[in-house]
Amino acid sequence: MCRISRDVVPVLPSRTDTPATQRRTHQPCSRSKLRRELVVQACDKKVVMPPSNVLPTIAMLVAAFLWSSATPGSKFALTEIRVAEFVFIRLSLAAVALWLIVLATRSSARLRHVGWRPLVMGLVEPGLVVFLISVGLTMTSPVSGSVFWGLTPLIVPILGRVVLGERIEIVVLVAAVIAFSGTLILVWGQSHHGGGSMLGDIFVASGVLASAVNALLSRRNAQAGANPLVTSSWQLTSACCVAALLLFVMPPVGTRAIDASVEAIAVLLYLGLVVSVGVYILSNYAVRHLPVGRMSLLGCLTVPLGTILSAVLLDTHVSALDLFAVGLVVFAVALPSLVPVGSRGIR
Repeated sequence: MCRISRDVVPVLPSRTDTPATQRRTHQPCSRSKLRRELVVQACDKKVVMPPSNVLPTIAMLVAAFLWSSATPGSKFALTEIRVAEFVFIRLSLAAVALWLIVLATRSSARLRHVGWRPLVMGLVEPGLVVFLISVGLTMTSPVSGSVFWGLTPLIVPILGRVVLGERIEIVVLVAAVIAFSGTLILVWGQSHHGGGSMLGDIFVASGVLASAVNALLSRRNAQAGANPLVTSSWQLTSACCVAALLLFVMPPVGTRAIDASVEAIAVLLYLGLVVSVGVYILSNYAVRHLPVGRMSLLGCLTVPLGTILSAVLLDTHVSALDLFAVGLVVFAVALPSLVPVGSRGIR
């Protein structure tokens, strides 16, 4: 009699394993079973769905509209209010409003948890940026200011390549040449019909360059998981220190804010409580979810909106050459988004 080893376990056929059942097991898999296998394969490959960027995109669109309204608004208010006093009041109003929101929402805003980046961001923008733009707008046309802001999408990718090591597409370099040509045409045209000056354009361009550098620092801060509201509060608080220093250093030239008209005061309140508060909260939120290149591309909308608002509200002269230059810059800024994503670039 044969002896069965303990390591061998005999398997008896189950009553349910009928010939019909065995035939079904060898048939092709059903659709539901095929779906399950595909899901398992996708999980094994660690397929991650990209997050939705709808809300950050909407936030940047609103911020672009607010920024475009700030150009003609600042131009109007600065005709009656001193530059240093204008900058200090505007940033102070925004800082007070933001800290009231922080207290209302009970957000954690201790500086040791926030870090040093929001303070440096505030020194650069809005502190230095608002000062340079405000001084520049007293000497140049708001249309030129809007177009210089439109060059930000071309400056930020280059700085992102140098500082962050991000990829640059060839089409961006081509667009930079086109936009630079359009800017030269616009500055030349504005100077000839009395709307701009080279010195004012230099101030505005310096402010735009400082803003581009600050965008890289803001991106690093957002990637660290910073709270947009708290970041904006410390950012504007630091900017108020720069504005207070300028208030004592700059000579008192022009009209004091207390002697300005009701319209100028209303514009100042709008710029401080709506534009400055809204722009920095929305942009600090969006930069956490969108890359710097996409952020700057959405910011190019300040060019057409700023030009339209300047022409409508301030009756700024816009010639056919100016419109051509503005269109050329807008086309150049939009060109990278029109090219297929798969195009090669500089790595």
